[in-house]
Amino acid sequence: MNPFDLTTERGYSKQDVRHSFNLMSWVDLPHQFTFSAVMLTHSGFPYTAIIGYDTQNDGNDSNDRAIVNGHVVDRNSYREDSFFNLDLRIVKAFQLTEGSHIDFLAEAFNVTRARNKNYGVDNFSNFGTPDSPSPTAGQPLFAPGPGQFGGPRQLQLGIRFIF
Repeated sequence: MNPFDLTTERGYSKQDVRHSFNLMSWVDLPHQFTFSAVMLTHSGFPYTAIIGYDTQNDGNDSNDRAIVNGHVVDRNSYREDSFFNLDLRIVKAFQLTEGSHIDFLAEAFNVTRARNKNYGVDNFSNFGTPDSPSPTAGQPLFAPGPGQFGGPRQLQLGIRFIF
């Protein structure tokens, strides 16, 4: 998946994100060091408020929309929190022979430790009912996994041999 393509496995398109800013940069430093950074930020994805159980008796707990202030909420009428991620990398290269070198890498992911929570692949938030409200209504509960942009803060060290 291209991290700069805002079409995700959830089926969102670029127009679902109101604001987006992505920056990639690298600089070659003296003594064969290279520093690079990737910053991704965007406004939150839309989500639908649901009640969390099947009042329509259709066998689906995820399609009964919540009633807020006496009105059934529209699909995708709420927004998740905004997203911010900053990843940094520094590489030190050592020339071995012509055409081959070894690189020592230090990478830091989600440097700012942004929470970046969302509602997962279902894109719903359980609001409950006025008689039985959900204590987590409207709160994103799931952070992206470590294999995606925006996962938990991580530090990674590595060695790469190029020949």
